[in-house]
Amino acid sequence: MLQTLKIENVALIDSATLEFDKNLNVISGETGAGKSIMLDSLGFVFGGRADRSLIREGASSMKVEAIFNSLSKNHIEFIKRELDVDSVDELFISRTLDVTGKNVCKINGELVPVAVVKKICSRIIDIHGQSEHLAILNNDYQLEIIDLFSNVAEDIKLKLSGEIEKYKQIEKEINLLGGSEKEKQNLIDLYTFQINEIESLNIKENEYEELLNEKREMQQFEKINLNLASALDSLTKSNFSDSCIDNLNNASKSLQNISELNPNYQNLFERLNSAYIELNDLSDTIKDYLNNNTFDEARFNYVDERIDTIKSAFRKYGGDYENLMKYYEETQKKLDNLINSEEKRVELNKVQNDVLEKIDSLQDKLSEVRKLSAKKLSVSMQKELTSLGMKNARLEVEFSRIPEKFSYSGIDRAEFMFSSNLGFQLKPLNKVVSGGEMSRVMLAYKIVVGEVDTNETIIFDEVDTGLSGQIASVVAEYLARLSRKKQVIAVSHLPQICAMADNNIKVEKFSTSNTTKTRATILNGNELYSEIARLMGATNNETGIRASVELKQKSEIYKQTLK
Repeated sequence: MLQTLKIENVALIDSATLEFDKNLNVISGETGAGKSIMLDSLGFVFGGRADRSLIREGASSMKVEAIFNSLSKNHIEFIKRELDVDSVDELFISRTLDVTGKNVCKINGELVPVAVVKKICSRIIDIHGQSEHLAILNNDYQLEIIDLFSNVAEDIKLKLSGEIEKYKQIEKEINLLGGSEKEKQNLIDLYTFQINEIESLNIKENEYEELLNEKREMQQFEKINLNLASALDSLTKSNFSDSCIDNLNNASKSLQNISELNPNYQNLFERLNSAYIELNDLSDTIKDYLNNNTFDEARFNYVDERIDTIKSAFRKYGGDYENLMKYYEETQKKLDNLINSEEKRVELNKVQNDVLEKIDSLQDKLSEVRKLSAKKLSVSMQKELTSLGMKNARLEVEFSRIPEKFSYSGIDRAEFMFSSNLGFQLKPLNKVVSGGEMSRVMLAYKIVVGEVDTNETIIFDEVDTGLSGQIASVVAEYLARLSRKKQVIAVSHLPQICAMADNNIKVEKFSTSNTTKTRATILNGNELYSEIARLMGATNNETGIRASVELKQKSEIYKQTLK
């Protein structure tokens, strides 16, 4: 549930901290006092639109923080997956917006994109305002409600989605077989040319790298020869009488003469003699390199041209040898498919028709499930609407088919049909429902789908629009019922709803010497009775207070029946 909301520098609020109860929380106050600011703040911290105009006059930024605790096991697992963390005890969300438009979101102290905040909060919080009034009038949303009310529709849609993906993949394979005979022949010619071109190039693995190394060495021919000659001179020539090798040989002979006198001298002789043999062999090898190291201009030109040819092929067919061969193999398959296209087309068409039959079957099954779900929904909604004072109200679902062959959400189009008066025909909900009726329709919907809805907290903005008298009392009771299953936060002008609350928050505007501010106060005792009296239209006198006390006591008695 939402435990705490902290607001800083939002519109008229410089600083406010709200603590919420796990059941029914009601926010009340004069029109224009700033109740909507509270809801704007909630929407902002939960990932809604960032509006810089909400930043308090004179402030450089605004900040809203929300703390959730007592989260369900399913929501904890979902949050852990989204945040990629091992454990979640509570959910602490903060969001800051400055005058430059910089937006910073954090969850449990870690920076996250606003989309992540929005995704997580959409599972936990349901903010119901005028926008949802409009949403329920939308046919797609009505279909979602029906699916939500069914316990099998989502599983069927998941299977349907898998079959549609199969169908589309087969469609791609069929398209690769070519269209008309002319188009098919053009593709055969193209693939044949590309295969022949790659085969004629006969490029070997690592050939390109080896040729680059050979070219690099040929380009350094003079440098290599000069250094080889210099190394040979150092070994075989000297400015004095003997070369390096000759001097090494003489030193070896000298040590040989005394090698028998001491084992150490014998060791020195053997080491020096080995060095003499090794240097002699090195000298002969360098001579061979020099004698055989000739610059072949024809070979150089071939290597240069071959490198350009391979580079061009790589550019054309994938970028390197591995991608070239991959392209070659795929093109061979495509060519084979085209050459044997009729046989393959017949085979693929058969598979595709089988998949289409499965799609049709799943869509028909989904339609049947939806019709059963819609009947249950209609009965449940009608029962709740009757309790809400609309005893003649009828809500039924009319189904029609979409023109497409199939879709991920099935072939159904749903239309909520509604009549609130006896003897009047059912008509589309969006054509006949009034503002007050719409509030009750939405409240009935929330009660009906509350068991299957995953949200733990529901926020109602102006739930009492168009309501008064006995119906207001019924709505208050409904909110109390709903709040025993979910946390409810409601903005209201009705004394019946205010009296039914487990936690009352009053929003009021006041002026200081040079500015205007909004504050939020938790109401108890006389302050609460005074607020209920104000909402009843009674003056703050003994009679008004007594009436508010009676209303509060009556509400508490009703809530006792819910436990």
